[in-house]
Amino acid sequence: MKTGTALAFLCLFFSPSHASINWDIFEHGVVKTFKWTRSFPDDGSEPGGFDVHCRVSGNFHAKMYRLSDLPFDPPSGLSPWHDGIEDFLGHLDYMGSWDGVDHKGQDREIVVMEYVDVPEPVRHWIEEQQADEREDNKKKWYFGVFEKPKKEGDKIHTTVKPRPTTSPSPGANDPPAIPDKDKIVVFPAASVYEVLPLWVSKRSSCERALSNLAKYKPQAEDDAILAWVMDHSKPDRALGKRDMRFRIEALSVTETEDGKRTRLMWEKLHRTVRRNERKIQKEERLKAREELKSGRGLKDEL
Repeated sequence: MKTGTALAFLCLFFSPSHASINWDIFEHGVVKTFKWTRSFPDDGSEPGGFDVHCRVSGNFHAKMYRLSDLPFDPPSGLSPWHDGIEDFLGHLDYMGSWDGVDHKGQDREIVVMEYVDVPEPVRHWIEEQQADEREDNKKKWYFGVFEKPKKEGDKIHTTVKPRPTTSPSPGANDPPAIPDKDKIVVFPAASVYEVLPLWVSKRSSCERALSNLAKYKPQAEDDAILAWVMDHSKPDRALGKRDMRFRIEALSVTETEDGKRTRLMWEKLHRTVRRNERKIQKEERLKAREELKSGRGLKDEL
């Protein structure tokens, strides 16, 4: 990690306004593919250089398990879905737990929610992704949807077949649609970062803006949507509990004129520094080449 990046990282997590620190980041590390950062303060203040036009938050209940829990019976395990979850995760590069943390091996964490507790825009997004059942597209299936067992002893081996994107008349041999109340969804916690604004968009004052994932950015920029998991609890595993909660916040922002001037100034300064560095490196290479041609470099070594 470069010095500047490291300092920014430490300032972010040790600032007085930071109410919740995920210490697992320091102990276990983060998966290499995790691209998201918290791009706004969690004390309610606005990100520097930006106007906030909308701020929305939502709280969600879930259960969190480790892969080592898969063979055990509910409520402390997930034995009915053991094979199905293993098959689903086998198509993915593990995306990490909260903040992209990777506990590695059988300590890796997965989140389980009642499908009806997942906001409707997220459910629609999941089903749109899974409408493409090609094998190479399954790497984009960040959420695994499974049917609940109908009776004790039932085993669930596959994810639920997604609803068709069109609305043809059901055929006589088509299986009946499974109600959302009879399904669960399983995912590595970091999957939520792919669509965070959708979790809090429904019935918000800026539902249309938050629904536009093209504007959802990992860092603040003009006319962007920002979002973050601001807080999350841990299950009390010592008591056999798996329940936890997490809170998502999303913002719609535009860059202020002062913010733009400051950004352009720093960008110009950065370009100047990089240009001077390249100039110095070029001069040093030319000098070394001249010394080799004249033989001075060899004499110095002797």
